Amino acid sequence: MTQVSPLQAKDREPRAVMIEARNVEKWYPNGYHALRGVDLTVHQGEVVVIMGPSGSGKSTFLRTFNGLEEFQSGSIVIDGMALGNDLRQIGAVRREVGMVFQQFNLFPHLTVLDNLTLAPTLVRGRSKAQVQHQALELLERVGIHEQAHKYPGQLSGGQQQRVAIARSLCMEPRLMLFDEPTSALDPEMVQEVLLVMLELARGGMTMVVVTHELRFARQVADRVVLMAEGEVVEIAPPEQFFNTPQHPRSKQFLSQIS
Repeated sequence: MTQVSPLQAKDREPRAVMIEARNVEKWYPNGYHALRGVDLTVHQGEVVVIMGPSGSGKSTFLRTFNGLEEFQSGSIVIDGMALGNDLRQIGAVRREVGMVFQQFNLFPHLTVLDNLTLAPTLVRGRSKAQVQHQALELLERVGIHEQAHKYPGQLSGGQQQRVAIARSLCMEPRLMLFDEPTSALDPEMVQEVLLVMLELARGGMTMVVVTHELRFARQVADRVVLMAEGEVVEIAPPEQFFNTPQHPRSKQFLSQIS
């Protein structure tokens, strides 16, 4: 199996702020307090990995970045656009933010190529010929060019997740969000998806990744965020986070998953 090689000296320096979340609070209708005053800043070109135990709020927090989850107080600004209740603003943010989920969420009745071209033609208003050319290039980039005319049900889980990544990239996003993108895959399929994500990181894509893949976090992340009970417990470069964590909750978490 091909191994993920470390991202050596990253040639990108943090630049403009892509995500600015301040004092974000979220309650569910049943009264559950899911996010408790959460802060996070992500710069252009950064790869930030969010880790934490089940129920810690990490996926909920990630989903606030494109309006899939509402929040009751605090502020979130994505690439200069403030998220709130304005549906037009949420739509504008979603056009700039790609999202890859645990499940692939592909349209089963459309071919791989049609899955990629649907949104750019409808949302971006681009010509089908132009989008098809880009889609084929992206499928080549993620290593499944030969699957373009198949249907999702004819592909393996790893191939379907690579289609999902290519579909998001077809919208030319400025930011990519990944919500445990390998958790639904068989172990032998995980690596092929992580390699695609590694290449995106090398290309300078801004990425926020919720994952339990320790090796990916160690080798690719600029910073690792630990969440627990709806709060950010610790933020640190991966070498510090994994080798000399500062918070007792971080030490406990790492002892349970290492």
